[in-house]
Amino acid sequence: MICSQTIKSGDNELALPPQLAAIVVTRSISILIVLLLVAQTSWSQDAESSSRLPDHYIPLIPMEELQPTPPILELGPGLLEIGPLGRGFESPTGAIWRPSFWVYGNLRTGVNMVDPFDNGHRLIEWANQLELFGNLQLTGTERFLIGIEPLQERGQFTRYTIEPEAENGWYDHTNLDITTLFFEGELSELFPGLDKKSNRQLDYGFSIGRWEVDLQDGILVNDKMDAIGITKFISVPGTSMMRLSIIYGWNEMNRNNNQLVDESRFFAISTETDTYSSTIDADLVVIDASILEGGDGIYAGLGLSQRIKKWGRTFNTTVRWCASLAEEEDNPVVSDGMLFFAEASTTPYGTDNIAYGTLFLGIDEFASAARGPAKGGPLGKAGLLFAAAGLGSFSAALGNRADRSFGGALGYQWIMTEGRNNFIVELGARAPTEVDEVATGAIGLRYQKKLSDRIMLQCDGYSKLTEDGDKGNGIRTEFLVRF
Repeated sequence: MICSQTIKSGDNELALPPQLAAIVVTRSISILIVLLLVAQTSWSQDAESSSRLPDHYIPLIPMEELQPTPPILELGPGLLEIGPLGRGFESPTGAIWRPSFWVYGNLRTGVNMVDPFDNGHRLIEWANQLELFGNLQLTGTERFLIGIEPLQERGQFTRYTIEPEAENGWYDHTNLDITTLFFEGELSELFPGLDKKSNRQLDYGFSIGRWEVDLQDGILVNDKMDAIGITKFISVPGTSMMRLSIIYGWNEMNRNNNQLVDESRFFAISTETDTYSSTIDADLVVIDASILEGGDGIYAGLGLSQRIKKWGRTFNTTVRWCASLAEEEDNPVVSDGMLFFAEASTTPYGTDNIAYGTLFLGIDEFASAARGPAKGGPLGKAGLLFAAAGLGSFSAALGNRADRSFGGALGYQWIMTEGRNNFIVELGARAPTEVDEVATGAIGLRYQKKLSDRIMLQCDGYSKLTEDGDKGNGIRTEFLVRF
């Protein structure tokens, strides 16, 4: 049965066809919905959330407001420049190069004062260190880097010693030895003609020359050596990506006792894998060395880093296990042992400050595979009281070797004046796992102040006490100049 719709107009009735009546009703409903949406939008604008993204365009911060501090020398495109890229030129390999050369570095100069309890000889010295680098940037992935440390020679710093009196005088360790010299790049970027369609997966990164090898956050390996490294990123199910690196080192290597060896060879396989909840580092190192240079050694490391959200806070945590195995008898260069290390930090609620804690356990005599002459021992990450200063003869308050001991530190860092100043207080202790040694506790302080865009003042101090009642103190003041 077909129904009709009528509309009254005065005394007359107008009959509408069914199709026209449906159109009128549909459009009336549509107009009503639009009016309701407009009204709702008006209401929501009146009670708009403070976190809502604005509808208008917000420009980036202008370059003149950023006021970056450039290196002391820039030739070609600047390190911090913005804007369109230049045309560059085609290299013999087919890559497009836009060369630039930058010179930059760090100058550290400071006074160290240490009043130890172990030998009774107070130390007062003025020590200096300078690092200079020249960076030839060809593309975003290819570069040459050369570096020198003209005021330091294999862990000995150019300094003036005031005390002890028997060592009073100037010690000159100036030199022009090249401490860094390498080329790094990516195969598919350096030779684009090898994979024009980008389907051969030739994205191999590589580095060759004298560069710093760092494994397990410096615990397993922390040294500059002549080496070649090849890196490949691999897709692994259940992970976002895995980095696989193979490293071979053949010269300028320093072993666990921070001493240079000439004929030892370094082999390493290093992986880093990102999962949903953790970053997993797994490393295996083999040292091939003669008996005269300590003998062969096998080293392994496993680390897990994660961000844990609990009690409304985010905790950054890292747990590491490292082990060393000597194929011959134990010696200062290589020995059997293990090191367990853990650290955690968080930002307390309502502040920009940082609270942190560390723990370690050394079983037998763990030895690093390679350690630079000024790098100290493997416990440098355990806190201010364990870290080597890396300037002069100022040693760590609680030492940084992990042999047959356990301990840790608790610290708090105050961030002040929008990061221009910070102050750290740290409590730490270590105790032996054998009865013929004594435990030691210490308190450490650090104050850092930004004096200008290039100069920073740093003051460190500590006081320590053994369970036998012996006391020791140290204080140092340093100026760091970046250019």
